[in-house]
Parts: sequence; structure tokens; C-alpha cells
Amino acid sequence: MRLWATNSQLLYMALLHALGVKKLRLNPISPTFFANIAKILGIESEYVDTRLDFGSEADIVHNFFESYTPSSLIVFQNHGKSVGDAKVFVKKSEGCLVAEFEDEELYQKTKLFLDGGVKRGRLWNYDVVSVGIKEKAKECEVAGLEEKIARSNEIVEFFDERFAKNPYFDTLCIGKATYKTYYPILLKPALYCPKEDIYQELRENGIAVEVRFKPLYKLTFFHSASMPVSEELYKAIMLLPLDKNIVEPLWEVLEKYRYRGCSF
Repeated sequence: MRLWATNSQLLYMALLHALGVKKLRLNPISPTFFANIAKILGIESEYVDTRLDFGSEADIVHNFFESYTPSSLIVFQNHGKSVGDAKVFVKKSEGCLVAEFEDEELYQKTKLFLDGGVKRGRLWNYDVVSVGIKEKAKECEVAGLEEKIARSNEIVEFFDERFAKNPYFDTLCIGKATYKTYYPILLKPALYCPKEDIYQELRENGIAVEVRFKPLYKLTFFHSASMPVSEELYKAIMLLPLDKNIVEPLWEVLEKYRYRGCSF
């Protein structure tokens, strides 16, 4: 069973409402809307630190690299095969957003929310039976998905080979089931301090590097105590575009900043 949406935050709100969640466990390195929508709905949130094996005890997981196999209420991932166990998988790529359900009741409750809480009758007759927000989304598919997954896997394998045992960063085993758009790396501690300079110089050189989310506990609205593994990942992680031509300019920039050093 599938539902399409135009907005991941609205779909997430519909799912939390349909699940009747009263308390959430969230990984602090998650999209801010995970915590923000929970606050809007009056749901209490507890942050649980990332584990070194990249597992999670979180109820909602943002699993875009297949670094682990989550078991959660809701799993957000790129399009491709469903990774892990969940009541619903939310998949997004290239503007196509879809939720895949195994549970008929959860599907119907979510569908009702996204139809504005309106129950349709014969002809023009209708009733409003629940809270909801009207969401009009067309069905969509990612064109050529299998070929795109194969292509992204080929570049990931190329990076795995070229980046093995390099002195600048560590890599992750990210799986082959979904469509990747970025390759995550974990900078060595000596590069934590110049990370902003590295990011800026790479982008000036035409390498569209990105970073992951700032931990929720660092944000004023969600502030809480620091968590050691999430803090380390926040300092270390960068996302490389899937482009084989970035390897040599990447080495040049990282070598330039390697000797600056870093201390906390």
C-alpha cells in the first residue's frame, strides 16, 4: 500500500498522528523537522545517542546511507529496496516522495489525515471525521531507478577502492539497496578544526560537498546535554558528490589542511 505526498514534513505529521505517538526517541543527528513536528503535536521527545556500530534505538530513523539496518516505527530512506524493519518506509528521490505501508489500519488513518480528515459519501456528500490537512499529490516513480542504483553503486565501489587506507578520512559501508546521491566520509580528528575551510574551498573548486545535520541538542529550541558519539560524528562527517572526477582535487585540498592540526 502506497501514499504519495509533496512534503515530507506534512507526511511525517500525518504518520505521527496516525500512530498516536505520545513519546518519541530521536537520534540527535536527524532533520530538525523530526523534533519540530513532534513539538507541534505535543509529543515528548527523548534523544538517544548514535552507536559506534551505527545502530539506533530511535523510533524515527533517517537512513540515507544504509550504514545500519534500522528497526523503528518509521524509516526515511532513498528510493530502492526497504532497508530494515518498520511500520512504514518513507522514500524520497528526485522530487518523488512515497510512503510504503504493510499495515492497513495505519495506511487508512494516514490517508484520512492527508485528505483533510474528510470521509467521502455518495455524490457531493461528505463528513469531516478527523483532524487533517488537505494534501494533493500525484503518483510518481523515479525514472530508470534500477539503472540509477546500479550507477551509484558503481561509483561507490570506485570510491571505496580509491579511498581505502587514506590518511585523511574513514569511510562507511553503505550498502547497495538504495539510490545514493552522496558518499559519506568521516574526517580524521586533525581535520575537525579546518572543516569549514575545507568545505568552503572544495565548493569554490566546484565540488558540491555537503554536511549532515547539526545535532538537535545544539539548537536553542531543542537544547539538551551533548552526546559523545553524535558530537564526534557531527565534527567528522562530510558528504561527497558521486563524481569520479573529484578524487584528485579532494586530495589536494585535504593535504593542504592536514598539517594545521586541531586541539579542543
